[in-house]
Amino acid sequence: MHRALPLPDSPFPLAYAALFDATVTASALVWWLTPKASRRPKKLLMVAAQGVALCGLTFPALRHLLWLELGGLGLAGWQAYMGWRQPLPADFAERDDLERAYLWWERLSLRPRLFRMVVFEVILLSHLVRRPRFAAGRQFGTRKDATTGGMLGMLLFLNLVEGWLSHLLLSSWNLTAAWLWTNLNIMGAVWLLAYGRALALRPVTLGQRRLYLRSGLHWTPSVPRSEVVEASLLIAQDSEAFNLAIDNPPNVRLTFRRPLTLLGLYGSERQVSAVKLHLDDPRIFLTCLTEGDEQK
Repeated sequence: MHRALPLPDSPFPLAYAALFDATVTASALVWWLTPKASRRPKKLLMVAAQGVALCGLTFPALRHLLWLELGGLGLAGWQAYMGWRQPLPADFAERDDLERAYLWWERLSLRPRLFRMVVFEVILLSHLVRRPRFAAGRQFGTRKDATTGGMLGMLLFLNLVEGWLSHLLLSSWNLTAAWLWTNLNIMGAVWLLAYGRALALRPVTLGQRRLYLRSGLHWTPSVPRSEVVEASLLIAQDSEAFNLAIDNPPNVRLTFRRPLTLLGLYGSERQVSAVKLHLDDPRIFLTCLTEGDEQK
């Protein structure tokens, strides 16, 4: 019979060996397998940080080592410092508030998508307590005759009734589960209120040099006016243009010189060459866009 190899009395040698493999060896392999044109120090640092986190979760003995925490703080500080040094785009001040927040904060993180999700949630909830500040320009409403408010009100009412009944039912079985479910219902209601407020408070804005196309926070693109090559009333069905309208039929079509990046919910993106949207005063909008009229 084969005898099992004796394990060391202390878990530290095995933990240190795993930590070395998860950081140094893994980083060396990634560097070797990555083409020279695509090699970036950030990628190696990310691999090393993931290796440290994995070993810290796998080997509890490593969690008591202060140098792991110091190393993590040092890595985060280095990334924040390097991100802080990156210049912002020349037109940063003219961008939409959501675009500016994304550009500013994602510089400081190795995972920009995660930062975008947090920033989006903060900006969305901020609509419950304040009105957003936009660039100067003429604003055009998009919510005339929309039934979104009534639909959200019905959803909130159903959420309240269903949450109360569910709380009574669950409390007879487990009080903790009942309050957990109730808190989730409250969070959902707050999110719906913030989403509805964003729809009402974020109009389309035509500035002197930039056009801000907003559908609440569902879609948030902004583009220089010089990039709009065609603007017209939408009379017939158009399946090629991307629909920005929410709960209203689109009545304006815009075509762009280059693909436009749409910012969606929680940092999602979409590239489009043409959009269709609903405006309460489409003819006035097209006249102002064509003539370059800016009214505050």
